[in-house]
Amino acid sequence: MKTPLLSLLFALALHSTASAQSPLVEETPFGKTDWQGRYVEATGQGTSRYMGNRIQEELMAKQAAHTTAQARLLELVKGVRLTGLSTLGAEAQGDTRAATRIKGTLQGARTVTETVTWHKDESSRRGEVVFAEVTLRLCTQPTCTETTQNLTTASLTPPVTPSESPKPAAPEAINGLIIDLDNALYLPALSPSIINEDGTVLYSQDTVPAATAREKGLIHYTKTVEQARKLAISGDSPLVLSAQRITKDNRIVLSNADGERFVETQAAHQGRVIVALD
Repeated sequence: MKTPLLSLLFALALHSTASAQSPLVEETPFGKTDWQGRYVEATGQGTSRYMGNRIQEELMAKQAAHTTAQARLLELVKGVRLTGLSTLGAEAQGDTRAATRIKGTLQGARTVTETVTWHKDESSRRGEVVFAEVTLRLCTQPTCTETTQNLTTASLTPPVTPSESPKPAAPEAINGLIIDLDNALYLPALSPSIINEDGTVLYSQDTVPAATAREKGLIHYTKTVEQARKLAISGDSPLVLSAQRITKDNRIVLSNADGERFVETQAAHQGRVIVALD
């Protein structure tokens, strides 16, 4: 016979969004990746055996929920697209240092919510059992300031070495670059690849200075061009370019003429690129 607590856990495990999801928000039963919000978060649940002390049982339940949330957050992070269709998890499989950085980043995750409730349970010695739920959030971009660490600085760029000498900062560009995908099927990634019709790479992790990537990130996502124009990095008069298409390996294609305009702007080298999905 199922207890009320087990029924609750079963319902949570089967829960999924019924409405159509936006490409900007990728949801799973236990968490989500919000590309426009620039974070990934996961929720974990936990309970505790009877210990004769309600406070101790609540602490044990919260610890169990936190541990579960961390494990689920790690799985979500591994599934985050790095570039094209490759994921952080796939990249980390062949790079132990990358895997260590990804796991270390989780230590900077922020607790968004933490709840503790008690539920009737006839099988319990006290007639009720504790149930805890914890939600953890981790930024994907450095422009998200909710957490001290983020996936861009941990996974996309190597750490600064003593031999790296500082370079004079380039003059700050007034305007940004907006790429209008016009409903083209594109899967957001941390390090997008933008090419021209000839296949020449116009924008990637390798075309942006490492210091810029660590400080500002590589890409910003919005749903519409209008939303993109409202971002501070857009400036007063951003350059708007329309994508030609999306390749099978999830790369954004610009016309050769627009590609030339793209690479000639300072914004392309300052992390001021915005992708509008609709």
